[in-house]
Amino acid sequence: MTAKRNAGLAPTRQRAGFGRWATLALALSVTPVAAMAQGVAPGAEQAQPQQPPVLPMPAVPEFKPLPAGVRPTAPVIGVFNTQMIMGQSVAVQKIEKELGTRRESLVSDVRAEETQLQGIRQGILKSGKAPTPAQQQELQKRVMDDRTKFGNRNRILEEDAQVGLNQVQREIQQIVSAIARARGMTMVLQAGTAALHDNTLDISNEVVTHLNTTLPSVYIPGPNEDPEEIAKSGKYPVAPFQMNDQGGEQQ
Repeated sequence: MTAKRNAGLAPTRQRAGFGRWATLALALSVTPVAAMAQGVAPGAEQAQPQQPPVLPMPAVPEFKPLPAGVRPTAPVIGVFNTQMIMGQSVAVQKIEKELGTRRESLVSDVRAEETQLQGIRQGILKSGKAPTPAQQQELQKRVMDDRTKFGNRNRILEEDAQVGLNQVQREIQQIVSAIARARGMTMVLQAGTAALHDNTLDISNEVVTHLNTTLPSVYIPGPNEDPEEIAKSGKYPVAPFQMNDQGGEQQ
């Protein structure tokens, strides 16, 4: 399974702070699709809304009250803020720095290619002659190749971010579980799902402390590596340890 399909604590494209690596607007233009107008042609009869069918309602067996059962114990609740934790993660900050540099390189290459293409077009115009079929075909092929090349590089950038963030998210899962077990918590909620909570229930700072100690950096594929090809080969590094039930390192 490719890195981009892995899921951690959050939806697959959560990527806190990584919106900047969304699809580059600097790529060569793509023809927009015209929106189709919807409506009823003049003179056409409006369809009458259909009434739901009236169906038979046979009797069902009566379900009687159940005898008294064992009442659950009072929950011990914890709360953590994933966005805050990711924002203070040293590993995430390193991901941002590295991939930010790669993104700047991509943007620079796109702009340089656009400048060269513009020069070619201007040269044809200055010649005072209509472009030959061969020139048109060559220019069109170069534009299509650029779209493929730069689109692929942008995809790799997004997947590199996903690879790094998935490692952080998996580690957060383990740390949260270890803290919950250590404190006897029976329910741990995302801060965003709780309308109100006591700050003493929030374990986010403790998670950040353990996260930065345990996972100060993560593996990211090299600038010339395709994460999907690495995943297919199976030759990618794995976490050096997993958290055991006591919250310590398991070699």
